[in-house]
Amino acid sequence: MTPATAINISTLAIVVVLFTLHIRTFIKGGKDPKVLLSGIGGMIAGSSLAMCVGGALGVVATWIVGGTNVASAVAPWATGTGDRTIASTQVQGLNMEGGIVVLAVAVLSWVCIRDAGKKERIRQIGGLICGVCLTYTGGYGGLVNSTLIPLYNGIGGQLVSLAGSF
Repeated sequence: MTPATAINISTLAIVVVLFTLHIRTFIKGGKDPKVLLSGIGGMIAGSSLAMCVGGALGVVATWIVGGTNVASAVAPWATGTGDRTIASTQVQGLNMEGGIVVLAVAVLSWVCIRDAGKKERIRQIGGLICGVCLTYTGGYGGLVNSTLIPLYNGIGGQLVSLAGSF
C-alpha cells in the first residue's frame, strides 16, 4: 500500500456504495437523525484530515486514500474493465490557526469513534473514509476549499486572539 493524492474511479465506486448503505440504514432505521449525523460527522472528520497537506494527519489521509485505491482494484478485475484516476484537487489555504481547529476535530472524532457502539463506529469510519477520499476529488475538494477551510481558519483565528487577550 502506498500513499496517494488522487482516487481511482473504483475508489469512487466504494465511496458511493458506503454512502448508499448509510442512506439505506437511515431510511430503514426510521429516519433517525442520529444515524444520518454519524456519517456526516465522519465525512467532516475525514475532510478535516485531508485538509492537512503535511504532518501526521495529512500522512494518515494519503494512506487512507492509497489503501482504498488498492482495495478498489477488485472492481476492474471483477468486471474486466480498466481503471483510471479521477480529476483531483489540492486542498489549500489552511493556516496554523485553522490547523489547531483541525487537530481538535481529529481528537474529538477519535474520541467519538472510540466511545461509539459497534454499528455507530462502523458508520463513522465509513463516513471518515468517504470524507477523506472525496476531498481528493475536484468537486468535493473545491467545496472543502471554499467552506471548511475558511471556517476553520476563522475559528482558529478567533481562538488565538481570545487567548492573546488574557
